[in-house]
Amino acid sequence: MEFPIFLYFLLPLVFTFRDQIVGVRGKLTCNNRLLQGATIRLIEKNYIGPDVILAENKTNFQGSYEVVGKGRGMLEMNVFLRMFHDCDDKVIPCQRTVSLRIPSTYITRGTTVNNYFDAGTMNMAFRYPDEQRSCTDRIFS
Repeated sequence: MEFPIFLYFLLPLVFTFRDQIVGVRGKLTCNNRLLQGATIRLIEKNYIGPDVILAENKTNFQGSYEVVGKGRGMLEMNVFLRMFHDCDDKVIPCQRTVSLRIPSTYITRGTTVNNYFDAGTMNMAFRYPDEQRSCTDRIFS
């Protein structure tokens, strides 16, 4: 049985889709208290097609989080850290959301995080530029 010639051309494409990984660590506060239970997501923003949730976690009792996202592709991932929270919200419906782009130097080829991006301690009482509201996070998560 002969190997179909078109497979010789497709085989290199299969190997160009490589594993990519990114890791982020940080801590959230709300004024002078730790922000517990905030949802932390790593989102791959695609130029064509819908965005993809790579990973999700919640802040612990100390307000800390660690999230690791994995993907496959020919091009380097375009990753954003998205935080959903209710800091200083009072009775306003939905959650405040903040999205920050992860520098591409922290996105590596492979299956192990070599260098975590340290987002530091962020006070979510601050009103961030381009901050939005999300009502779907509680419904679908």
